[in-house]
Amino acid sequence: MPGVDGVTARALAEEAVQRLNRLHSWTPTGHADQTLREPLDQGGFASRAALFAEVENLTTLDRHGTIPPHLLAGLTAIAKRAPLHARAVVPVHADCHWGNWLARGRSVTALLDFEWARIGEPVDDWFFLARFSGPHMETVLNVIARATATSLETLRAECEVREATYLASDLRVASNTPMPPRGWPRTGFVNSRDSSLDAAGGTTPGESQLRQAMVVRSG
Repeated sequence: MPGVDGVTARALAEEAVQRLNRLHSWTPTGHADQTLREPLDQGGFASRAALFAEVENLTTLDRHGTIPPHLLAGLTAIAKRAPLHARAVVPVHADCHWGNWLARGRSVTALLDFEWARIGEPVDDWFFLARFSGPHMETVLNVIARATATSLETLRAECEVREATYLASDLRVASNTPMPPRGWPRTGFVNSRDSSLDAAGGTTPGESQLRQAMVVRSG
């Protein structure tokens, strides 16, 4: 949300959460339900085992040692605390970062780009809404926590698992690319002081660094 003041950011977040709650409350039927339940390689969190496998695959692919070992250790530590399986309970947009919202003043007017929509769980959307809020991330997290009666600790931990999953997926794609994409950093990740989704409790150096990593989404 570049150039947006705190009051506007909170107002936009509150309206976005309301719209997403309506989406999550929708019960699709017929063709819509069938489409949303189709298998989709969307790179999001599926299970603890799948996240572990992704991290192990990264270790195998990283033949040149470009991924810091402590980052891999952080990914592994987060995977150990991840839920056994992701739930598939409500329709989710699954790509609702702020670039996919239209707004006028302090009101959102539309949510665009439903190509990743599927049946998932609400936090699949809360992650994108908070993670890509730049300097307003804490504000957006608080808005989500209050609107959904979710503790901040739980919300941060669930978002952290999604952060780890997308990061591992993006690192795998980069590791499989003969030449790094233009602008791809030597270490395979970009530090961002605005991106921490720390859960309560102690962290390893890898986890701390992971939580300051930018998720490099391809679209």
